[in-house]
Amino acid sequence: MSAAALACEYRSPIGTEGSSLCPEIGDSGKTEDLFVFNVQHVTLKRGERMVLPVTEFTLDYHDVFTLDLPFGPPPEIRGNLNSEQQRELARLFNAPKVLHKLRLANTSKYPLTTAPALLIRQGKVLAQGLMTYTAAGSTVELPVTTAVDVQVKKSDLETKRTPNALQENGTSYSRIDLAGKVTLTSNRSRATEIEITRYVLGTADRAEHDGKIEKINAFETGEYLATADLPSWWSWYNWPSWWSSFNGIGRISWKVTLEPDKALELTYDWHYFWR
Repeated sequence: MSAAALACEYRSPIGTEGSSLCPEIGDSGKTEDLFVFNVQHVTLKRGERMVLPVTEFTLDYHDVFTLDLPFGPPPEIRGNLNSEQQRELARLFNAPKVLHKLRLANTSKYPLTTAPALLIRQGKVLAQGLMTYTAAGSTVELPVTTAVDVQVKKSDLETKRTPNALQENGTSYSRIDLAGKVTLTSNRSRATEIEITRYVLGTADRAEHDGKIEKINAFETGEYLATADLPSWWSWYNWPSWWSSFNGIGRISWKVTLEPDKALELTYDWHYFWR
C-alpha cells in the first residue's frame, strides 16, 4: 500500500496543471473478476483516520439447522488402533452436534466479501462468524452457534456378514451389512427444520423418512478429494489398493421438521466389502 500511495502522488511540473499517475477508478462496479467499491467526495488530512460505511442494504435470510455425521473406520481397522486413537475416535463420533446457521440470499447488486461478521439481534450481540465471498444472486451460510436444545444420538449395528459374497480374480470378499439410526429430540418451544447429512464408508442401501441416497465419487468429489479434507484417522491405516475398487462413500440426506419435545428416528441401511 505504501508503494501504491507513492505511485499515485500528484506531480505538478512547473508551468503545467496538476496531473496524476493514478488510474481512473470511475463508479462502483465489476472489472473482470475484481469488484471496486468507490466512495465519492471524501477528504482526509495527513494523520487523520476515518471509519467509513461503504454501502448498506437489506437481505432476506432464514434460520437453518444442520447436522453433519461423518463416516467412521470399519471395525476391522479399529482393532489395529492403540488406546489413545480409540479414545479420539470415541470423542469424534459419540457427540454429534446440530449447528444453527443463517442462510442469506444476496439479492443486492454488490458481492459480499470475505470478512468477520457480527450478528446482532434486538440490540444484543448474538454471535461472531466469518462471512465468505458471495456473488450477487448467490446464497451463503453464516454459522451462529451450536443448537444445544437439540439432542442427537447415533448408532450403527452390524446385521449380517456374508462370506464369499464377491469373487474377483480368484480372491473372495465378504459383505458386511449394517443398520444405522439417528435419533433427534428437540427441547425448543417451536418446530425446527433440520438438514441432516450422513456419510458412510461403503454403499448406502435404504433410508426412511424420504432420505436421499447418493454414491459419491471418492476420486473426484471435492469433499474427500484432498488429503486435508479426509478425516484425521484416515492416515492411521495403510488402506489396501482393492478397497476403493469395491467400496465408495455413500451420502444420505434428510430434510425433516422436528416438533417440540418429540423424538424423531431416522433409520438407514448400508454395506461394504472386506477381504
